[in-house]
Amino acid sequence: MNLTSFPPIGQSDSSCSLTGLYGITGVVVDQFNNIYATLSRCFIIVKWVPNSTAGILVVGNPGYYGTDSNTLDWPHFMSLDEVRGALYVADSTNNRIQKFTIGGTGTGITVAGGGGSGVGLNKLDGPSGVLVTRNGQTLYIADSNNNRVMRWNLGDTQGSVVAGSASGVAGKTNTLLSNPGDVALDPTETYLYVSDYNNNRVQR
Repeated sequence: MNLTSFPPIGQSDSSCSLTGLYGITGVVVDQFNNIYATLSRCFIIVKWVPNSTAGILVVGNPGYYGTDSNTLDWPHFMSLDEVRGALYVADSTNNRIQKFTIGGTGTGITVAGGGGSGVGLNKLDGPSGVLVTRNGQTLYIADSNNNRVMRWNLGDTQGSVVAGSASGVAGKTNTLLSNPGDVALDPTETYLYVSDYNNNRVQR
């Protein structure tokens, strides 16, 4: 495997300039090899077109966090639904999952959580990872501070706990999680994999 620096060496910096990737956390790539990246420390999402020398601002205001529909606060991982032109973002400090339209205005809608943190089934607490299923109907969410993974059908006002504790308790047994970071499904969408951060393991 050949590794290539992106942006090229000399363009990356420790500021919120669109020529760099300061504080990058999550990355997804579309069928055209466009790279979408969450820059957590800058509170934005940028898009890098192949062979470009600067990113394109997709969501947020560089260096400024917020709670409204076109700002983010410490975004983490993303999930891309190219078929339906949607980008889902774990907006961690805002305790919500935001849905943005690819090529849209950068204004999102809250599809899970929001309105403060909590342990109820209608709440999230510091979500880190999000994954949309192939049919575009269901989200799996690494609800990090609640030490659980949520299954949330789009359009519903609450989700269900599929891994970890419904009450937010952390643990290291096979039925518990501790600060899960991200989630993934196998190609058949039969098995769910969870990065169980504080337990230094991947759970299935």
